Amino acid sequence: MLMVAQLAVALRVAGPLPVSRTGAACRAAAPQMVAMSATAASAPAARIATAPRMQEPAVDYYDEYVETDPVTGEKKTLTLDAKEKLYLECVDAFYNEGGKQLLSNDEYEQLKDDLSFDGSVVSTYSKDEIRFVLANKRYKMGKPILNDEEYDQLRAKLQKAGSLVVLHDGASCSTDTGLCKTDMKVDAGKTRLLYLPGSAGGLLVAMEACFWTLHVDPFLSVLLGAVPAYFFGVWFTENVFAQKPLVVQATCPNCSNLFPLYFGDLFSVRTDGLAGPPTPPSDTLECKCPNCKTELTADREKMIITTLELKVPA
Repeated sequence: MLMVAQLAVALRVAGPLPVSRTGAACRAAAPQMVAMSATAASAPAARIATAPRMQEPAVDYYDEYVETDPVTGEKKTLTLDAKEKLYLECVDAFYNEGGKQLLSNDEYEQLKDDLSFDGSVVSTYSKDEIRFVLANKRYKMGKPILNDEEYDQLRAKLQKAGSLVVLHDGASCSTDTGLCKTDMKVDAGKTRLLYLPGSAGGLLVAMEACFWTLHVDPFLSVLLGAVPAYFFGVWFTENVFAQKPLVVQATCPNCSNLFPLYFGDLFSVRTDGLAGPPTPPSDTLECKCPNCKTELTADREKMIITTLELKVPA
C-alpha cells in the first residue's frame, strides 16, 4: 500500500502523461499531406498541359509545273501532251540551237519532275531515243540534223533495242511502189521459251553430277549448276533444237491483224531438206496473214513486214 501511495504522489507531481510525439506529428502533418496529395494529383495534368507537343514533320508537297506568261504573269496549267512537247522543245533548243534555254534551270527541273510524276515516258527516253525524235521533228521543219545513212543506223539500233519510239501505230503506204509496211516487235517471252528445254535439261544433268560426285545437297546443286546449265541451254538451243531463233509480233499492213512470226529453223529440218528442198533460215521470210490471207514479206534486219501488192480491205 505504501508503494501504491508513493506512485500516485509521483504521478500527481509529474502531471499528465505527454502525448506521443509521433501521433502529434502525424496530426500536424495531415493537412500538409492532403495538400501535397492534391498537388500530386494535379501534377500530371499540369505536365500534360505544359508538355511540348511533338512537331509534325513538314511535308513538301509536290508542285505541279504551270506556265507563266512573261508579260502578264498569268499562270496556266498545261496538259500532259503540252508538257511533253515543251520538254522536247527545250532539249531541241539546247542541243541544236547553240545552248539556247527556253526555261530557267529551276523551271526545267520542275517540268521534268512533273513529267516523271505523271508517268510520262518522254522523261525516261534515252539519249538515242531523244535524238531520233528530234531528228524526225527537224526533218519535218526542213532543218535535218542527220543524213539518211545516220538516220537508218540510228533507227536500226533502236529497233534492235526494242525501243517504242521507232514503232508506228498503223501501216504506212507508199504511193510510188503501192506497198504498205508495218513495224515488227520482238516477242521476248516466246523467244526465251525456246531456250527453256535446253536450260532445264542441262540443269538436271548438272544437279545429278553434283549429287553423285560431290555428294552435296540437291538445293545447293541448283546453285552450282545454274551457270553451266545456262551456257549449255544456249548452245543446245542454237545448234540442236533451233537455229537462229527469233519470235516477233507482226501486224498485217492490210487488216491490222496481230500474229506471231518465227524466224529460224527447228532441228535443222529446213536446212537439211528433210521437208522439201534445203532452205537454210534467212533474214527474210515470206508468209500469209492468217486473217485476210495477204501475202507478206518480213525482214528480220529491218524489223518490218511488207505487202507484196497493195490490197484495199473491203
